[in-house]
Amino acid sequence: MQQWIGFLIFSLVTVLFLWMVTFPKDFYKKYNKQIFLLGFVIRILCFFLPPLWEDDWSRYLWEGNLIRIGKSPYQIAPLNYFKELNLSETEIQILSQINHPDWTTIYSPFVLLYFALFSFGFSGLLLKLSYLVFETASFLFFSKGKFNKPGLLYWIFPVLVKEVYINFHFEILILSLLWIYFSFQREKKIIAANFILGLVIHIKIFSILFLFSTIHKIKFKKWKRSWVNWLPYLFSGFVGFLIFYLIYFIIFPNTTDFGISNLFKFGGNFKFNQYYEPFWRIFGITDLKTFPFLLQLITVSVFFWISIDKEKRLRKFLSTARKLDLYFLFGYMFLTLLPVYNPWYFLILIPVLVISKSQNLSPWILITLPQFSYFTKARLSIGFTYFYEIPDSFLLLEATISLICLLWHFKQIFILLYRISNISNIAPKGNIGYGNRN
Repeated sequence: MQQWIGFLIFSLVTVLFLWMVTFPKDFYKKYNKQIFLLGFVIRILCFFLPPLWEDDWSRYLWEGNLIRIGKSPYQIAPLNYFKELNLSETEIQILSQINHPDWTTIYSPFVLLYFALFSFGFSGLLLKLSYLVFETASFLFFSKGKFNKPGLLYWIFPVLVKEVYINFHFEILILSLLWIYFSFQREKKIIAANFILGLVIHIKIFSILFLFSTIHKIKFKKWKRSWVNWLPYLFSGFVGFLIFYLIYFIIFPNTTDFGISNLFKFGGNFKFNQYYEPFWRIFGITDLKTFPFLLQLITVSVFFWISIDKEKRLRKFLSTARKLDLYFLFGYMFLTLLPVYNPWYFLILIPVLVISKSQNLSPWILITLPQFSYFTKARLSIGFTYFYEIPDSFLLLEATISLICLLWHFKQIFILLYRISNISNIAPKGNIGYGNRN
């Protein structure tokens, strides 16, 4: 019952947040310090709340402490300790909460070493505190103390606060590193930025979608003359990606897999919250996820690109892409091609909204939607075939709302293309086809 009350309060606060997204920029400019302080205080209060329908935290603490005693989570599954007789009461409680205890870890070396540093004595409070310090420092470094509306919306986003400071999810490491990455990019410190991006991709491979934000900064006309100019930038990215594999291997030289085979096994064997599947099933076809929409988005983006005058084409395209949230849409559709739609995965799209200074409501709705996945049949006391099964009614609700949001975005894109088409069809004055003014 306590969990249901907690989720109800969270839902009401989230609805209030979505209403706040519609507030004008002047409101955030006037109350920026108060809003920042509110987000900070809420984070601290969440330190003392138990996880809400989530159990990943137990594996974080267990594997962090496993490393501390010199054992590698890539080689020893939690199940191996179930018959140990000398476990403390805390260790027994942590072990009992771990899902899939027969699996070794799928987390990257950086994440595991981070857990080892900040889970001393199975302390969840210490891990949350480290999250807060890292996030606050990196966000202040990025914003320089000047908070705009999208940045403040990030800071008070209830889904982010819940998933990180109540449920412990380490996606905050990705977000914090992305603030540093974008700061280095802004200051044209591309080598340092690429190192950070390599580390971000190391943490979660689907963060590779941020590669585009580096590629579009490249001045191809200058660089194509000598491929040697590319080497420092490529090298720094590879170092960021690989360095913690090397560090972990030095600590545990018997490591060979780094959880990669488990990661592929996880993606191949598990599906979760696939809310487009029942939608396509209505039409009697296989689950296409968002692939048709992604294909259409690529098509209209290409058409828009070739419709722009060659002079300053890239700058105009990127400017319009930000206004239309094209970066976000590509990222969202990329994530919805995955077999698992965990609610916290979509948090990595928030920096895209902040960087593009998005003023739209629908991206925040799309990031919030996967929260419906917490309404599993088991929690609703409905018969289920597997523990994390979600009723089709909730999946269809998610799909319907998401499609409404996507259609709204496509409407804005088509309006723009229509205007461009009309402009390109107007001939210069005096030419045939200019139009009869008589």
